[in-house]
Amino acid sequence: MAPTNSAKSGTTTTTTADYITLKTPHGNIRITLRPDLSPESVDYVRRLVASRSCDADSCRLYRAERPGILQGILKSGDADGDSGAAVQPPVPTNTVLGACPAEYRDAEQDCPPHDPNCGCHGPVMTKGHVGWAAGTAGGPDFFINTYEHPAAHWGNQHTVWGFVEDDDGDGSLATIQKYWELPVRNNGGMHL
Repeated sequence: MAPTNSAKSGTTTTTTADYITLKTPHGNIRITLRPDLSPESVDYVRRLVASRSCDADSCRLYRAERPGILQGILKSGDADGDSGAAVQPPVPTNTVLGACPAEYRDAEQDCPPHDPNCGCHGPVMTKGHVGWAAGTAGGPDFFINTYEHPAAHWGNQHTVWGFVEDDDGDGSLATIQKYWELPVRNNGGMHL
């Protein structure tokens, strides 16, 4: 599949049936897709990459919170990154939340004030899990969890759709660690 460029962040995204690769200036980040956790989210990511509609503002990494979050956005842009031609139609964001794993269905949810009916939409995130930010169904904001211990404080409120493995051949977690070494600037409470 042909890559989709994001000139502003230097990120290129490619996909196969099983994973996508974010090619950044600091190395590759390979995300294994998990349709068993959220088939609709995986379908959205595949369609987005196939559409070649990621542009410099719509598909990029924008937040690095040491030690545990690398956050970005994946959504349809207004133009094809290579040609500048308009993409018709844009890929709509997924609206289906991930399924609640059986072992969590009876667990009480500690919902945040901004989402009092959050509910269970996936497993407790562990190191390497990739999910939609703010408990949304299908993005477009996503994050990679790199905390060493399970993020029980987040509960099951995030739709998980991918996993970054430590030994994926691309050095993905090592690439993510490079983001912690970059100069930090605070932008409205988010560290870039």
